[in-house]
Amino acid sequence: MGIRGAGALLTICVFTLAARAMSADDFGQLAVWFNAMSFLAVAAVFGQDTLIARSWGEYTGRGEREAAHGAYWFGWRTSVLSAALFVVGLLVVAPLTSVKIAPMALYAGAVFLFMQTMLHFSSHSSRVVVGFVVSETNRELTWRLVLLVVVVWSVLHQGLSPAEFFAAGAAGMVLSVSFQLLAVRRKFLAEPVARAREAARPAWYARSRAMWLSAIVEAASQYADVMLIGYFASPAVAGDYFVAARIANIFLMVSTGLNTYSFTHSAKLYFSGQIGRLQDILRAVVTAALAFVLPALVVIVVFGQAILTIFGERYAGVYPVLVVLTVGAFIVSLCGSASVILLTTGHETLYSRVVTLATVGRMALTSVLAVKYGALGAACGWTIVNAPLAMALACVCRAVCGVDPSALGIFRRSPAPPSAPLAPASGQAVRGL
Repeated sequence: MGIRGAGALLTICVFTLAARAMSADDFGQLAVWFNAMSFLAVAAVFGQDTLIARSWGEYTGRGEREAAHGAYWFGWRTSVLSAALFVVGLLVVAPLTSVKIAPMALYAGAVFLFMQTMLHFSSHSSRVVVGFVVSETNRELTWRLVLLVVVVWSVLHQGLSPAEFFAAGAAGMVLSVSFQLLAVRRKFLAEPVARAREAARPAWYARSRAMWLSAIVEAASQYADVMLIGYFASPAVAGDYFVAARIANIFLMVSTGLNTYSFTHSAKLYFSGQIGRLQDILRAVVTAALAFVLPALVVIVVFGQAILTIFGERYAGVYPVLVVLTVGAFIVSLCGSASVILLTTGHETLYSRVVTLATVGRMALTSVLAVKYGALGAACGWTIVNAPLAMALACVCRAVCGVDPSALGIFRRSPAPPSAPLAPASGQAVRGL
């Protein structure tokens, strides 16, 4: 959590400097393109970041290390190929759209997209292979430190441009991925296997597709709002929403930070039948989340207006947007790791269907409300859909997996048995419910 918190602080520092150095429209355009690149990077990894956590936990839990190594190399090849295709698509499609971006910024954004995709897979795979320190330090801190140094230098000497922003971020990600790969290499040399086995490729492709769709939907929920607001309202309004969302994201940062722990252990415990141990972990995770987010809720509600002014005096008026997003994110954080559990225990198809329907409805609602009410309308659309969705997913997780990831799980001591078999047949694709 310390690493996650430091990463969030670095992000706020970077965008605070950018907001103060750029006009409202220019900062809004940077926010829109940053969210677009981040969304495409999640899509470009083709679900391999989630699949490696599922596959590595499942195979090592069964003692099948050759298959685990095979899944790792399968994930790298698939991620690189998919990222290259997305980069080509970006370079071809972006000039044809009505959204203006300078050629150098587009090329830098394409490199940023490729490296962010690599960082997604490298971080998730190194987390399960090596551990949290190597994975999260480089995922959250290394590349952001490089970006912060470049942003500070640019602001002090010549002003900040999107091309410099994306190029610096990409360079930092090269450094992050390199450190993670070196750590994994040392681990593989210390614990070699005779050969990597990739006999389950058809099953991996089937799981990847379902996880990919789920990842796209989740990314749309996280990044599409700013893009939609920029398109239907204006870049300045998108910048207002982006600033409020950056602060409210502290709750989602807490959730994802703690979910990282669940992510690493869920598949191995579930497929080895240790449901009680999995519930113990989820109980500890949501208890820690509550300890973090409850004080944060009070601080933001009481001092939110003053916090917003660090981006500039004009952003103090975004306080109502911040409050609405904060309440929604607080509720989501208390619903725990339902998405992680469903994705890593063979229920990825069920999860993707539920989240897809909810996200399509929310994006339509956000578009309508953003046109009529600006950033506040978009914030209401996010909260109205995401808070009930998180509660519903916790209920679904309890029904199909036998564990309760929400704050109510603090009081549950005897998890119900799951309604589906714990492990699918070897090499068989999971079809979901």
